Amino acid sequence: MRATDVDSRPSPIAGQGLFAKRNFTPGERIAPYAGTITSQPPPAVNPTDKVYTLEVSPGRWLDGSSDDNPGRHANHACHPNAELIWNDQNSTAWLTAMHPIATGEEITFDYGFSVAESLFHPCACGAADCVGRIVATPLRPALRRHLRFSRPRD
Repeated sequence: MRATDVDSRPSPIAGQGLFAKRNFTPGERIAPYAGTITSQPPPAVNPTDKVYTLEVSPGRWLDGSSDDNPGRHANHACHPNAELIWNDQNSTAWLTAMHPIATGEEITFDYGFSVAESLFHPCACGAADCVGRIVATPLRPALRRHLRFSRPRD
């Protein structure tokens, strides 16, 4: 991976997105998700603020807000083409292709938010089966049930 392999630019999903400047094959590293490792969770922020901090293991967070982090502009998608892989041995995280990614394609991954977190973060990925909130794939059925039972009744 070279810094010239990806480009940040306006995204149809949200704000800035991360785009491939060349083809990537499944399993190939796309870009690092770099930053400072802390033992403290990020401070509470306004739900509309951008969040670049990831919990990489219990009690360990990676603050990726630095301009030196090329991966910070990768958006969430319900059907992502990449995954974030954390290597505990050297404390690094890489966006890695799950499927072939073509030149010009936006690079996305599943942010893995909990049901509670998802209530503050709308999803605009555009997938036909998008639940409308950024939530981890395994939790989507639970969120759908929650939304179905919490809406006003006739």
